[in-house]
Amino acid sequence: MMDLPLTTWLLFEGAATHHSQVEIVTRLPSADVHRYTYSDFALRAKQLMNALDTLGLPSGAVVATLAWNGYRHLEAYFAIPCSGRVLHTLNIRLSADELAFVMQDAGDSTVLVDLEFLPMLLDVAERVPSLRHIIVLADNPGSTDPRVLGYEQLLTDEPTHYSALELDERAAASLCYTSGTTGRPKGVVSSHRSVFLHALAVTSAAGMAFGPGDCVLPQVPMFHASAWGMPYAAVAVGAKLVFFGGPLEASPFVELLLNEQVTVTAAVPTVWVSVADELEQRSDPGRYLRHIISGGSQPPRTLIERYLRNLRIPIVQAWGMTETSPLASVAWPQHRMLGWDEDNVTDAARRQAGLPVPGIAVRIRDEGGAPVDFDGESMGSLEVRGPWVADSYLHGHGSENFTADGWFVTGDVAIGSEDGYFVISDRTKDLIKSGGEWISSVDMEAAIMAMPGIVEAAVIAVPDPKWVERPVAFVVVQPGQNVEPSSIRAHLLANGFANWQLPDRVELIDEVPKTAVGKFDKKVLRARETS
Repeated sequence: MMDLPLTTWLLFEGAATHHSQVEIVTRLPSADVHRYTYSDFALRAKQLMNALDTLGLPSGAVVATLAWNGYRHLEAYFAIPCSGRVLHTLNIRLSADELAFVMQDAGDSTVLVDLEFLPMLLDVAERVPSLRHIIVLADNPGSTDPRVLGYEQLLTDEPTHYSALELDERAAASLCYTSGTTGRPKGVVSSHRSVFLHALAVTSAAGMAFGPGDCVLPQVPMFHASAWGMPYAAVAVGAKLVFFGGPLEASPFVELLLNEQVTVTAAVPTVWVSVADELEQRSDPGRYLRHIISGGSQPPRTLIERYLRNLRIPIVQAWGMTETSPLASVAWPQHRMLGWDEDNVTDAARRQAGLPVPGIAVRIRDEGGAPVDFDGESMGSLEVRGPWVADSYLHGHGSENFTADGWFVTGDVAIGSEDGYFVISDRTKDLIKSGGEWISSVDMEAAIMAMPGIVEAAVIAVPDPKWVERPVAFVVVQPGQNVEPSSIRAHLLANGFANWQLPDRVELIDEVPKTAVGKFDKKVLRARETS
């Protein structure tokens, strides 16, 4: 068999040849819509490759992006690694100190930035000694700073031809930092080989299941975990790509979803909560949309049921982390579940973290390191390994997260079922140990969010002089609904929670704080409790 290096060129080079007329559509933050074809995209990506050469950036240089989802960001996704550099996606919601830290730690030499984030970038530029160029993703640079260049001006005189480089498949292709929920963020470096293999897994029927006949809308931010690998996967198979640039707005998002006939889309559960009302107001919203991939946290059962029963659109849960590129498992129902009652399918499959994608191995171990049986009850530490799972962090940080026999310790607590699925019971740091017994905050949150009138719920541990820790629940109620804290405790008691497990306090709040990618940000709630 041919020994062909598995690089990002293998994902990119067929775009113009085999999918030249397929559209890439971007709804810009200005609300304007930009359209062009894969042929246009490929030519412009090659112009950017040439422009990076013209700037004198050496092979292996780290080139960052600070941008919304969109067509220019997609060009950078391919031009940077295909030209032998390393793509570093910067989180647009980092504080100035956090942004300066990750840029210093990565050694960013150049940043491609949306105009609205330029002031923030200029504020920290002096703290990043490696930074040489700032390229504004717009027609004009918008600044007189000599380091600032305009993207379109930069591309104008560059040729549209670029010969494929013979790259080492194990060389760095991209860099993304963890969210830093405990301590400083850590860099995860993906190789060309891992990006390629992960893209194939994403397109597979065991992954997100899409191909040339699909229209894909990744509402996952491109600044986080490569938008779950969807841009690479979509380009590889020639699927139509649609981007919603800027902060989420439910009505225009749904308009874009329906008008562009999107068949597969993906985002965190909070997105699907916010757009459900809009979708229900449209006629036949599931005409084209085949399935929704939801990740980042477990979608509430009520949300899964709402989409199935009211919209005829299945929400399929996926699980992964920055360290797993990120797709590691997807909760597809098995063939033997055909004909099952939908409630049974949801219990057995849809509410699980899923089945490992081929190439990913998982194991669950107890505190002593012994294997935990997949029996539906035993709980333990979830560990994974595979060809797109990190084996270390940048600069060797966080070595304690990797075992001597080559597994990544996720920090998740999981339970494996007899069917082979596994479910995330909690994050290690989010488990509540009260009087020597464990309480799962995830299970309690899911139970609360199953109540009518509840939008969101987050449960944290607070210190207790007698029991060490006790649960406190923060709950968001739907506008116009009247839900008393006492009724929430009664609901938990009626749904399998023991009296000693009930939260000591239920606090009604306007919104649960969220991270940049839409996950519940419990560290903000903990800080509130200890301040």
